[in-house]
Amino acid sequence: MSETIPSYCRACEGFCGVQLKVQGGRITEIDGDPLNPFSAGHLCPVGQATIEEPHAEGRPLRPRKRVGTEWQEVEWDQAISEIGASMAKLRREHTRGIGLYAGPELAFDHRGAIRAAAWALGSGTPNLFSPLAMYGASRLRAVESIVGAAVPLTSDVGRAHYTVLIGSDQQEARWGPLQSGTIHTQAQDYFRKRRQGTKLIVVDPRATPTALDADEHIQIKPGTEPWYLLGLAHATLFNNWTDAQYLRDYCTGVDDLREWLAPWTPQVCADICGIDVGELSGVGLKFGRAAMATILPSATVCQSHMGTVASWAWLVTSALTANLLRPGGHYESGGLIDMHPVLATLPSERAPKSRVSGMESLLLQLPGTVLAEEILTTGEGQLKGLIVVGGCPLQELPGRKEMDRALEALELLVVLDNVDSETAAKADWVLPTEHFWERGDLHLLDNALLPSVSTQATAPVLQAPESVRSIEWILKELFSAAKPSLRGEWGRHLRLTGRMGATANLDDWVARILDWSGLPDEATLRGMPHGMDEGETDRSQWRPTQEDERLHLAPDVLRSVVMGLKAPTEDAAKPFRLLTAARWPGGWGWRHRVEGAEEPGIILHPEAGFADGQTVRVKTSAGEVQGPVRLDASQHPIGVTIPWGWAIPAGELVGTDHLDPITGAPEQSGLPCSVQAV
Repeated sequence: MSETIPSYCRACEGFCGVQLKVQGGRITEIDGDPLNPFSAGHLCPVGQATIEEPHAEGRPLRPRKRVGTEWQEVEWDQAISEIGASMAKLRREHTRGIGLYAGPELAFDHRGAIRAAAWALGSGTPNLFSPLAMYGASRLRAVESIVGAAVPLTSDVGRAHYTVLIGSDQQEARWGPLQSGTIHTQAQDYFRKRRQGTKLIVVDPRATPTALDADEHIQIKPGTEPWYLLGLAHATLFNNWTDAQYLRDYCTGVDDLREWLAPWTPQVCADICGIDVGELSGVGLKFGRAAMATILPSATVCQSHMGTVASWAWLVTSALTANLLRPGGHYESGGLIDMHPVLATLPSERAPKSRVSGMESLLLQLPGTVLAEEILTTGEGQLKGLIVVGGCPLQELPGRKEMDRALEALELLVVLDNVDSETAAKADWVLPTEHFWERGDLHLLDNALLPSVSTQATAPVLQAPESVRSIEWILKELFSAAKPSLRGEWGRHLRLTGRMGATANLDDWVARILDWSGLPDEATLRGMPHGMDEGETDRSQWRPTQEDERLHLAPDVLRSVVMGLKAPTEDAAKPFRLLTAARWPGGWGWRHRVEGAEEPGIILHPEAGFADGQTVRVKTSAGEVQGPVRLDASQHPIGVTIPWGWAIPAGELVGTDHLDPITGAPEQSGLPCSVQAV
């Protein structure tokens, strides 16, 4: 007998509502839920493809330990006891000797994410790493420097009269129509409004589906997004396309801003971008004159060593035109639960830094891009043990060869996951975890990415195999077995909070959060099978958390970085520019993939001088790869697109020697490279 069960997908941050048909302990069909008030029946092919993931061949189903070169399956009691003893030994012998890597899966496992953060805090270690630097860290850090807290801001495309989309387009990956956090309600509102005269400008090296549908497509050189945004800010400020009253009442640093932006005239930046100056200054003029305007920066804007500068530039342009923390511009949605007070207590400048390069943590997380050096660099505080949760550093981070050496050098490597990853293959222990279709969940903490006050609670759709466990249960048991002290570099109140969270019954915590927020309890929410929607978020919140309650347009953390900027130079030996951040239909990253999805290969413009299907070698300063050419006229003539996470390992082309000095973001967009026939 088949049963239809409503739930929501956790393959990405869209959290689309779904209807699943279950028969005989297997999912037989997945469709979008038309009754979900937010996603309204939308479901991408990646979400549909999760139908087979719980039953995948090779999925780890029992705890296993490495004995020599062989694997030995053990019982849970033995695994927890032996790993706990190893962790306790490392803590006694090495200061800061243990770390935790919080992989992408934790972003969509709310109880697991809470437990992971509590585990690190309660253990007294600052070594909580994540791949956040690969995605949105630069954006959050720029917001923190201007607003005072690392709160996510939403581009109000549903109300804006003029929208500038910068960077990659998820419509071509069938996530459409714009990007995560706006793929449902806001996007629908936006396209309805477009028919009434709203303008869309797309700035992108590629002629993407959205670019072709826009009012104007500005095809810049790959990797020059920061320069386009600097030129836009310059044009807005020096042409006085600004809101003088807004600047007087709500902002500081305008005089410094003039000095910082002075070298980056529209002409200079247009030349760097390879476009006509009118394609930059003209956008600035229309942006400044629009009653409400917003810049919609994709992840591509953040994915370079200038990611924080680029994010700062678009925020500055928004502030100059009175579109920052305003309806129709960029606003803090707040989401279901107001996380602003919590985030405001975690300033980056007072958080622990990485031992080797002194990189600051952001929202308790150190950039995964410095993980390898923390393991390989000798000295006090060297990382000797690592717990990897729901991720694979080898496949998710740059500098693959260095990361491979680093993982081999660890005294203890423990992997918690429901897939047999390349990192798991190198582990001392592999602890099997539930798939998200096997766990109850509550979309609770990251609703701030969405333009609607909504949530959904779900019971498990499938019964998990008897021998697997939840991430939050495993971390709780490991914490108790390791018996960590309260020594460490975090503030005492954070360590105490972490210790309580590491061992607490998280169901009780969730109940308290829901009660504190005035929301129904979890059982009641599960009685709303298609989700709860309380309507649009408040777009009018004004909450800078700087001491003077103003926006700091020239923050000190960026002063030396901005003032030291130099124009990029051409390299005759590397005339092409690499893009690794583009989405490809059929999957994102290595984990969630449509079965039989076509590999992208190495995507080049027909004018690049190579034949379709020809094998070529792509080389950067970090490494080289080879593969077949796929010709695509939508590419920029000097662009080389190799999407991350597919058969050709784009990560081998991206190194860690040229990182964003503030967030540790690597160069994923615009990296100079050569292309040669094999």
